Amino acid sequence: MRALLPLAAFLIQPAWAQAPERTGHYYLRGVMETGSELMLHPDGRFQWYLVYGALDLFAEGKWTEQDGAVLLTAEATKDVPQPGFKTLTLTIRDKSLVPPDGRGAYVRPADDKD
Repeated sequence: MRALLPLAAFLIQPAWAQAPERTGHYYLRGVMETGSELMLHPDGRFQWYLVYGALDLFAEGKWTEQDGAVLLTAEATKDVPQPGFKTLTLTIRDKSLVPPDGRGAYVRPADDKD
């Protein structure tokens, strides 16, 4: 029975768990007067916010990596009943994640060259 415990532990891991090289805390850089952060959790969940002037947007949900991009799929939750978007695709460029409009990039502090 003990021989099966490691296998059982492997099988009960979440199917949406993501690669550790992409997980972490990202900050939006290169967009004036805009604040935004993104947290990609190893279990495939994310948290995001964007502040621009009086506009505050929030979202949380699941993330996946596919075809050179990180796809964020927002879900209505108790903390964020009205997400700021339904889906958001961020293009992977080196260690940065670039929004669809190509303005700025989400970077992790250790990767930020500024």
